[in-house]
Amino acid sequence: DLERAESRGHRDTVPAACGRNQGRLSFGWRYMKTALVIGAGPAGLMAAEVLSAAGIAVTLADQMPSVGRKFLMAGKSGLNLTKAEDNFLATYDAPMTRIVAGFDANAIMDWANGLGQPLFTGSTGRVFPKAMKASPLLRSWMARLGEQGVTLQTRGRWTGWGEQGAALFQTPDGPQEMALDVV
Repeated sequence: DLERAESRGHRDTVPAACGRNQGRLSFGWRYMKTALVIGAGPAGLMAAEVLSAAGIAVTLADQMPSVGRKFLMAGKSGLNLTKAEDNFLATYDAPMTRIVAGFDANAIMDWANGLGQPLFTGSTGRVFPKAMKASPLLRSWMARLGEQGVTLQTRGRWTGWGEQGAALFQTPDGPQEMALDVV
């Protein structure tokens, strides 16, 4: 539990991955040096970004040969990133409000701008990249992850856990194991 870890002095804080300097993310896992993120869709990419920004060596694994495939498909229709509205948090129930508040509409826009992707707000309040497609945003995101030292492993299907807790993958080269501090 985070509070117990912090009371023992195991606390690291890093700037939020979204690029906003207001908030900071707290990690109670100072002992954690390596992490494996399985799945290179938007959630996996964001997890890799946050962990690597905290100084953790991240391996990002996906069974497909390329990352963000569904993200790219969503981008074919313009890639609606968020909705710019004053009462953004009012659309969520109380338990979700706290979670969403850490990465609200403004944070999403700051994050995309931080990747060098200019945005515009349409007449309905929806926010899109000016490029109107996902590929420039994904390329910038992958470049950032590369600069942060994230290692990408593709074409490996996760098959479960080994006896010693390592993640098991079936790859074109045969079975592989990855033993990291956290998955």
